[in-house]
Amino acid sequence: MEPKVSIIIPVYNVEPFLARCLDSVVGQTLRGIEIICVDDGSPDRSIDILNRYAAQDDRIRVISQENRGLGGARNRGFDAATGEFILFVDSDDWIDPAYCERLYEAAREAEADIACASMLKIRPSYSKWTIHYTERQVAAEAQEKFRLCRCPPDFYVMNKLLRREMLLRLGLRFRERVCYEDVEYTMRLLGEGGVLVTVPDVVYRYVVNGASITKSRQTPKKQQDKYLAHKAFVAYVDARGIRLDARFRRITRRSFGRWGLTWLKIKECGDRETYRLFDLIPVWRKRVTDKQACDGH
Repeated sequence: MEPKVSIIIPVYNVEPFLARCLDSVVGQTLRGIEIICVDDGSPDRSIDILNRYAAQDDRIRVISQENRGLGGARNRGFDAATGEFILFVDSDDWIDPAYCERLYEAAREAEADIACASMLKIRPSYSKWTIHYTERQVAAEAQEKFRLCRCPPDFYVMNKLLRREMLLRLGLRFRERVCYEDVEYTMRLLGEGGVLVTVPDVVYRYVVNGASITKSRQTPKKQQDKYLAHKAFVAYVDARGIRLDARFRRITRRSFGRWGLTWLKIKECGDRETYRLFDLIPVWRKRVTDKQACDGH
């Protein structure tokens, strides 16, 4: 019998956080889950923790591979999954004990392909809601699904239970060896996927880990990856006639900073490029190509 939910956990250099994540997953109230942990060439002792948990719980499978990035690890886990639904959990985060059960029951009841939980972003000094659902809502239309998921600015896959058959039908894969791979995946998931249901009172806890790939220092490559991902998103929603607030058309092409302070950003919007000091003061503008103008700016 196939599992109800396949939980996929990509693992890279998260030794201090991994046990907490695994404890939250093995303690799920839903019966019939499989846990697929993909060691993405982690240089620390994360693999030892994974092997210890796998020896104690036969629902856990450990896959090791050379480093392919977060997208590559998620793809490898998805290829090994057999569950009716897929759940991606990052290895420095953790979930409620009834997380899988509540999302699974909601998806089955609403005949939905996507079930969404609230997300609490946890920093060392404070926590805040990134997404907070207080009621059950069902949406089939793309514009409404983007709105309910606060997308943009939030392109998260981790707080969503996803029907595997839908992902196979759409041919959804994460781009590998890039940052911000969630952007393209999430836009297609919401733009082309099936019915979505929101599930109140169940929480994904997202830890802002300064050592993680996206939260560490912004290299030129990471800035380029982010720029290309968000540029592709704007083109995608325009092609599908999905309304987009003007502020999300302003895409950061490059930023420059020192000592933790960003002093210059180059922003692109439609056919214009603006240089902004401290992201506040425009100091130079130029036209770049004949592209769609930015509404109101």
